[in-house]
Amino acid sequence: LTLGLIWTVILRFQIQDITFEDVDNQETRSAKEALLLWCQMKTAGYRNVNVRNFTSSWRDGLAFNALIHKHRSDLVEYDGLQKSNALHNLNNAFDVAEKQLGLAKLLDAEDVNVEQPDEKSIITYVVTYYHYFNKLKQEGIQGKRIGKVIAELMENEALVEKYEQLSSALLEWIRAKIGELNDRQFANSLRAVQQQLTGFN
Repeated sequence: LTLGLIWTVILRFQIQDITFEDVDNQETRSAKEALLLWCQMKTAGYRNVNVRNFTSSWRDGLAFNALIHKHRSDLVEYDGLQKSNALHNLNNAFDVAEKQLGLAKLLDAEDVNVEQPDEKSIITYVVTYYHYFNKLKQEGIQGKRIGKVIAELMENEALVEKYEQLSSALLEWIRAKIGELNDRQFANSLRAVQQQLTGFN
């Protein structure tokens, strides 16, 4: 009863908000299906990883490592992992997630490396990956936006500075020309003016 209640709370507050809308057929999937699809998309192309469920697909630990490597390739040497060494793979993923990502170690390798791992436990743990990496993605997008705004502000400042320099130079030139024109003596007769124009040309 207690475990059922805990699962209901987890489902309500951690998993239910996960949605994925299939653009091709306009179908909105359930939270579990959406999470599974997210895992499949993120681990696609990784050697020996084929996520079909939240039980046996996670036994060897490679799927956990693939999820981490997909988002933080600096934390996991995926090519060095072997499918046959499940306990090592599981412990590696759980330790990296706990120490480097700050994700609580909700599972023990021995509990996952069994014939039929507990589905709810796997889902609960994978959800922590989803929320962490989704937040990381959003922060990355916001960071890029902020960087773009800063770059535009710097460019605008440079343009303003250039405009001010050109304006100052133009004002100096105008003042100089006004001074030159004020210093000139113009003749009073037509012949003299024509001579001045000839000299000017």
